[in-house]
Amino acid sequence: MLLYTISENTKQTYRKGLTMNKGFIYLTITLIFFSSYEVVGRMLTNLVNPYQLNFIRFLIGGLLLLPLAVYHIKNKKIKLAIKDMLYISLIGLVNVVLSMSFFQIGINATKASLAAVIFSSNPLFVIISAHFILKENLNLEKILGLIIGIAGLVIVFYKDLNISKSYTYGIIMLILAAITYGIYTTMGKKFSQKTDSVIMNSLSFIIGSLLLLPILLIKHYPIFYVPYKALLPMAYLTFFVTGIAYYTYFVGLMYMDAGVGSMIFLIKPILASLLAWMLLSEKISMQFAIGTLVILAGIAIVQHTDKKTVQEDY
Repeated sequence: MLLYTISENTKQTYRKGLTMNKGFIYLTITLIFFSSYEVVGRMLTNLVNPYQLNFIRFLIGGLLLLPLAVYHIKNKKIKLAIKDMLYISLIGLVNVVLSMSFFQIGINATKASLAAVIFSSNPLFVIISAHFILKENLNLEKILGLIIGIAGLVIVFYKDLNISKSYTYGIIMLILAAITYGIYTTMGKKFSQKTDSVIMNSLSFIIGSLLLLPILLIKHYPIFYVPYKALLPMAYLTFFVTGIAYYTYFVGLMYMDAGVGSMIFLIKPILASLLAWMLLSEKISMQFAIGTLVILAGIAIVQHTDKKTVQEDY
């Protein structure tokens, strides 16, 4: 009987290990695609304007996620009211129209490595928006993490403020992108508690992209026309980064705890900076490296206090 029990426990442990490994593979794929965004996005500078890029990639990316979203709606028997659709539209506005536009404008005006690090600081701004939107407690440990993270941000870019006005403008856009993405994350967290992350992202991607249409039409930007040189980078960002990467992220979280999903993205700014160094020949200074580590330390402190982190899950 004892041998049988041990055998069953061993099988359960083995199955759990396989499940965790499968989840890790999915999240690793997501991490690689997400980390390459700034480098590929930088390649599109002067080829495709930020609004057109976001319109195409989020429209197609949202449509790619739509079958999975429909499955979740039917499987979980979720009913979306008018107020739900209005909230999803607001999420799409904050993410696609504001945050991602700020982000791409910032990438065009600065460096891919700088953009990756500043944008990856968005968890710091999640704690502020979560305090006001979700009424989450802003304890001493979170405040400490926030102060350390912001100090890291200043270390990363303060010497670059004198490069040019356009470069400084790009840094401001990247900070706004991180702040608005933090708000989007908080809004998404609130809505996902009621429905589902896949549903929220698929619908908000599609609606957010459609909200960009007036800007494209008013400014007479092309909508679907893409220069020949931009076709491959655009296809990569649309199908792999916005479509497949989000899919593998959600599937990966099905096999692993949400805390692991958030912790693994601490690697993103480091990997993105390495890719920028290898593919775009961007220099990584000691100041930049120290600032990045300080930011990551701040994020780690903030995430340590979250109930969804791995330490508290286990």
